[in-house]
Amino acid sequence: MKMIVAYVNPEKLWELKKSLFELGVPGMSVDNFMGIGKPMRHFKELMDKHGAVPKFFPKARVEIVCEDALVEEVLSTIRKCCCTDHPGDGKVFVLPVEDALRIRTGERGEEALR
Repeated sequence: MKMIVAYVNPEKLWELKKSLFELGVPGMSVDNFMGIGKPMRHFKELMDKHGAVPKFFPKARVEIVCEDALVEEVLSTIRKCCCTDHPGDGKVFVLPVEDALRIRTGERGEEALR
């Protein structure tokens, strides 16, 4: 099993959720937050000289835990839905998941995802 954590533009979220559910992901969690990525290192000198802090941008974090076999399709779907070919489209991370537990039934592993 893997956890996929995608940081995307919130205006792409509705299309992404729709496409992921059509793909058959077992579920997802979504948070809205403010953040900044790669440009942060470019502002280091400005921050040191003038105390300026770069602007943070609204983003959405989508977390999905799925079976290994679904990972490539999920990544492809995220890219298709969220790519504008402009800086700030986001990032996706894939992390290993050792186990899962459905609290209500006690099901473990991939059975807990279904």
